Amino acid sequence: MFVIIGICAMPIIKLAILTITYHFASAICEPLADKKIVSLLEQMGGTFKVLLGIMFFVAVLLIIGLAICMKISNNGMMYR
Repeated sequence: MFVIIGICAMPIIKLAILTITYHFASAICEPLADKKIVSLLEQMGGTFKVLLGIMFFVAVLLIIGLAICMKISNNGMMYR
């Protein structure tokens, strides 16, 4: 289970860093750049935030599914 959590954690961390980076870049560019560029950076940060939520939810479902499969397979071994 710890290996699966480790495998799922790396993409989640990468997406979190990208989300923070785009929001930080839009905050820095706001006084300097055009409003369209700032809006684009904010929308990209929002898109990565949605992807982060989806990735986290899929990782949680993967862990729950593996736990259920492990529980089912252990019950089958008890009946033999």
